[in-house]
Amino acid sequence: MTDSQTSDAAERYGETLTQMADLVGEEGHTDARRRWDRLVEQLAQHRRVLQESPEGREAIAGHLHDARPTARLWSAAAVLFWDDAAARPVLVEIREEPLRYGLHSIMAKHTLLDFEAGRLTPDAILPGSPGSPAT
Repeated sequence: MTDSQTSDAAERYGETLTQMADLVGEEGHTDARRRWDRLVEQLAQHRRVLQESPEGREAIAGHLHDARPTARLWSAAAVLFWDDAAARPVLVEIREEPLRYGLHSIMAKHTLLDFEAGRLTPDAILPGSPGSPAT
């Protein structure tokens, strides 16, 4: 993969996270399920490209400190697979503040539980997500 391809995928990944964050807000709720599902699939496509290179993984990890909980949550879930030590504190922080983060908190909790149990895959829709089978 070229630097240009990685850069393009990183830009699209960030744009998709922005659209997701705008759609669900601070607490993670949306009534626009079909739009959410499309965004989740777009994010997965960009993540698949990015996780193939160190530069791409770094681009995803760059969102671990984003101000928006959606960006932190989805990026941390991806980063768990190659840098647990960087991703876990992000998910724990979201999990531990349910009054602040609402559905994001539940998603972080179940993402960690599923990861620890070996049930979370890199292509999984996060447990508790508005588009996941459990909701």
